[in-house]
Amino acid sequence: MSRILPYLDESPLAADVLSRAQIALTDLDGTLLGLGGSVLIDAAGAPALTTVTAITEVNKAGFEVVVCTGRNRIQAGEVSRILGWSSFIAELGCIIMYDRREPAEYLLGDWPEGMLLEDETPHQAMTRYGALRVLTEAFPGKIEEHDPWHTDREVTHVLRGNIDRAAAQEALDTLEVPIAIIDNGIVHPPRHTLVDVEEVHVYHLVPKGTSKEAAIRVLLERRGLTPDEAVAIGDSATDVEMMNAAALGILVNNALKDPKVLAATEGFDTIVATRAERGDGWAEFAHAWLAARGR
Repeated sequence: MSRILPYLDESPLAADVLSRAQIALTDLDGTLLGLGGSVLIDAAGAPALTTVTAITEVNKAGFEVVVCTGRNRIQAGEVSRILGWSSFIAELGCIIMYDRREPAEYLLGDWPEGMLLEDETPHQAMTRYGALRVLTEAFPGKIEEHDPWHTDREVTHVLRGNIDRAAAQEALDTLEVPIAIIDNGIVHPPRHTLVDVEEVHVYHLVPKGTSKEAAIRVLLERRGLTPDEAVAIGDSATDVEMMNAAALGILVNNALKDPKVLAATEGFDTIVATRAERGDGWAEFAHAWLAARGR
C-alpha cells in the first residue's frame, strides 16, 4: 500500500515551519519547471504565468530561494540569474555558488587527495578511471549519456536508461576511484538510442560521500542559518534526501506517482505534498510561504 502524505494546506507543521522559514531550497526539473523545462507553462503544458507570478511575489517579499539541481553550473547559474536569485547548488550537490560573482566551491566527498591529474576535472577523472566503460559493458544498449544534459559538466556524469542500480554500483565499485550511481527518477526524452527500454530513468555518477543534503548543510552554515529555518521542495528520491537538511520537505504532486519517491519518504514525518503538480505545485508552496509570513 502506498504511503499517503499530508497535504501542504492541511498540515499544522507546514504552517509553523513556513512562518519562520528564511530560505527555500528548490529542485528545478519536475518541480519549479514544467514539461520541457519551461517556467511559462502550467502543469499540463499550456502557456501560463502561474509559476512566474509566484516567483515574482517571493522575490518582492525578499525571501531567499536557492536552486539545488543536478544540472551543470552554467545552466543552474543562468536559471538563477533569470529568476533573480544569486546562489545555487549544481550537479547534485557537488558545486556550490554562494554568489554568482564569487568562485565556485567543489565538494568531492570521499575522494582522497591525488585522484585528479593536473588541470583535470572530476568529470574527466571519472571517464579516465573507466566509469562509463564498465557501465556500458555491463548493460549494453540499456544506458547512454543523457544528451544534451551531459555536456559542460565539471564533476558528475548524467546518463539515461533502465538498469539494475545495485548491479551498476557493484561494477563501479571495481574502480580505483569511489563513485556512486544515483537514480534520479523517470524522464521522457524526445529521442534516445536505447534498446527495448520503455521506462527511461536518469542516473547520476557522483563522488561517493556527496549529496544535495550535504551541500545544503554547508550552504546553511555559510549563511549563518540552521535547518530549522529552511524548507526544501522537490519531486525525486534525491530531493527527499535533501529534505533531511530542512525542517520541512515538500513534494510537488507529480512526485507521488513514483513508488521510489514514496518509498524514500518512509521514516519522515516532516514531508508534505502539494495538491498541484510541477510549477503549479511550486506556486502553491510559494503562496503558502507568503501567507505564513504575513505577506
